[in-house]
Amino acid sequence: MNDGSEAGGPGRAGLEPPPELPYRELFRSVVEELPDAVFTKDLQGRYTFINSVGAHYLGRPVEEILGRKDSDLMSAEEAQSTLEFDRQTLLAGRTLYAEMSEQMAGVRREWLSTKGVLRRPDGQVVGLFGIARDLSHHRRGEAAQRQSEALFRAAASSSFDAFFILRGEQEQLRLLRLNTHAESLLGREAREAEGHLLSDFPHAAFIAPFALCEQVWRTGRLHDDEVEQPVAGKGRRWFRRQLSAVGDCMAVTVRDITEQRENQMRLRLNERMASIGMLAAGVAHEINNPLAFVHANLGFIHTELGRLALPEDDAHELLEALTEAREGTERMRLIVESLRALSRGDMVAMHPLDLHEVLESAVHLAWGRLRSRGRLVRDYGELPQVLGNSVQLAQVFTNLLINAAHALPKVGGEIRLVTRAHGSSQVVVEVQDNGCGIPAENLERIFEPFFTTKPVGEGTGLGLAISHDIVRGLGGSMSVDSTVGQGTIFRVFLSVAEEKAHEEPVQEPHSSDGLHHSVA
Repeated sequence: MNDGSEAGGPGRAGLEPPPELPYRELFRSVVEELPDAVFTKDLQGRYTFINSVGAHYLGRPVEEILGRKDSDLMSAEEAQSTLEFDRQTLLAGRTLYAEMSEQMAGVRREWLSTKGVLRRPDGQVVGLFGIARDLSHHRRGEAAQRQSEALFRAAASSSFDAFFILRGEQEQLRLLRLNTHAESLLGREAREAEGHLLSDFPHAAFIAPFALCEQVWRTGRLHDDEVEQPVAGKGRRWFRRQLSAVGDCMAVTVRDITEQRENQMRLRLNERMASIGMLAAGVAHEINNPLAFVHANLGFIHTELGRLALPEDDAHELLEALTEAREGTERMRLIVESLRALSRGDMVAMHPLDLHEVLESAVHLAWGRLRSRGRLVRDYGELPQVLGNSVQLAQVFTNLLINAAHALPKVGGEIRLVTRAHGSSQVVVEVQDNGCGIPAENLERIFEPFFTTKPVGEGTGLGLAISHDIVRGLGGSMSVDSTVGQGTIFRVFLSVAEEKAHEEPVQEPHSSDGLHHSVA
């Protein structure tokens, strides 16, 4: 009845009971495929099962291991940690996990060990099981990686280049590694910067613009170029930048080549100055002889006019015209002297001089440019003699005055010449104008050779560079302050001449109506 009712009962017609799965065989097949050691032990510590990986670690065939204890298979010292972990597992009555270092079959191994208790259906503990994963290879890999990183840092730190390894992440670049020189560019230590996005350091974005990295990844070619970049506290710097794709990463090296570029510029300047010197020597020679004739003949005419009986008004006008002509030849003589000194390269002869006389000479030389541009105001203080070279300083102040004149507005332009003592050992000359001013980004380069903001053909970029070098060669210094739309102040600091060099009293360069006067 039961068999018939079960066979013909509703919902069971034509179905057979599922076959019993071969769990033991399935278990053995699975554990034999695992890379881990799998074993079971009874309460006496005898192995009741072990897979081939576990047998390999013990260095014996499976048949020699089953039914034996760890103390039978290895030395007491080797078995100690294993037996202690077995004891702790049985006492805890639950699964435990531990990382262990053991000497097994003569090999030191690092284990990730898992052990738990085996129970009968009624809950009685009958033994334990264990799963052990050899971490030795992983640990060696970690050690090798640490060693590789240490070698990388040692090699990268000894390099003169800043070195970065970046990884691309959805139109972003993440900093993975950097050396000591890279730290100075970022302004952060490597341990603080690594792992951050490059965009977290906007001042260093020039290192590897993402669009440029995409191009390198796409083409697979090394990118090598030179870039100019402002650096806080250092002004504008030149860098050589190399980018090389390595998978989804980018290796970037950045070298500061500012000094190299400056040396190249100095070399070009020296070559051009040598050419200018040769030209100056020729021009000075060609001008000097006819200039001497003109000056001598003007003197002769001046003398002869004094002998002629001319109406007083006519004589006065003629003598005034001759005086102006002779002043012109004197200005030309100073220019020729400067050219000859430049060509000889002997512009370093220094002597005590009256700075106000030098300034007046510069005003005369620049007067043709000044008078049509605006008003010149002199604000001279009481000064001791300074140590310098009158020809060189006249060249410096003439250049500053002409530059100031060029910067003046069309209406209401004014240049102020200010002199005053600066402490007990220096004097300072200020050339002030109320012109257009100099943008901040140009102030950093204002004394660089060949740097000019004037249109092509109107400026060589040498005037301020040469003036700066002249002042430094005389033991002084030069600075500039400027505000766009308000004006510029150039300051020239010069050393006071020693008292023993003053053989004659300093003469006042101007009349008794005071040192502060203006010329329209």
